[in-house]
Amino acid sequence: MFGHPIPKLPQHDWDGLDATHIVHADEPLQIIPTSDKLKSFPFYFAHDVKHALNLCVARQTVVQKLQQAAALLPAHIGIVVLDAWRPRAVQQALQDDIGHVVKQTYPELNEQEQQALLAQFVAPADSDFISPHLTGGSVDITLFDINSGEWLDMGAGFDEPTERSYTHFYEDQPESAACGNRRLLYWAMASVGFSNLPTEWWHFDYGNALWAHYANEQHALYGAIQWEGAAS
Repeated sequence: MFGHPIPKLPQHDWDGLDATHIVHADEPLQIIPTSDKLKSFPFYFAHDVKHALNLCVARQTVVQKLQQAAALLPAHIGIVVLDAWRPRAVQQALQDDIGHVVKQTYPELNEQEQQALLAQFVAPADSDFISPHLTGGSVDITLFDINSGEWLDMGAGFDEPTERSYTHFYEDQPESAACGNRRLLYWAMASVGFSNLPTEWWHFDYGNALWAHYANEQHALYGAIQWEGAAS
């Protein structure tokens, strides 16, 4: 299973997600626990992103499925959670920060083209839009070697706004470490019910509108939810 190629899926349309019907699951957020095979590193807090949390929280079922996926991995490999539930304030900060990176990296693109590229990597922060992370159903993750503690080579940095971040990018280089590691991560997560955002090798969903879209589900389970004490 882990050696199978990653399918190339089409880019979603953020506007279309608004129409997804939600059958709300009465399920709280919880702190993602630490174990030998599952750890958290609140990436945005560590990198001083405005309003970022110093912990990672997600819906109960998402946490359970993360633990199941970690258990499926080889004994020496675990999952690091970089981000999970995210308030609108952080979403806006990422729009600003990564938008600046896009402008600096692609000066040859006009403003409309830059915004289209940004939309591949960062969901809207509009007050009337429910971003995937705001539901507690999204997780940004990578793999680590339990013996050394080192993160595995995934071929592109977390939040890197380039084509190298597309999940299937290394499928034409099957001999590369990045291809093998992405397949390992993708299929471990898919096998327990997560869907993947095709433009981000690190982003996985369960229960929200993005998951419903890629998993061909009739409705989502999670709408917006608030973590007590977080900036809105």
